Amino acid sequence: MKPDDPHPVLLSAQSAVLLIFFMPSDSINLPQRALLTALADSLQAQLGSLVRVLRIDEADHPDVVQSFAITLMPAFVLVQRGIELWRQQGLADERTLVDLIRRLLSV
Repeated sequence: MKPDDPHPVLLSAQSAVLLIFFMPSDSINLPQRALLTALADSLQAQLGSLVRVLRIDEADHPDVVQSFAITLMPAFVLVQRGIELWRQQGLADERTLVDLIRRLLSV
């Protein structure tokens, strides 16, 4: 992470984090980007303090995208204490995501 990064990604090491990887806004159609943004907001509202939902734009954080070896977007990666618990590349159903995350985190 660069010190002058306008969108730093800083979290407690204890937090569970759902990373949602987006293509840069200039290379994705706006309706799909709006859908993914709404999905991220809804997931955060439903999961509350259980998970921190972060949107990772490839243009803003190319090193993060590369470090997770993301080849298809959108992509979803659940991480806790530095350990990847689950990933899916491609769109995902909201209800399925919520149920899966709760099950993986034993809630």
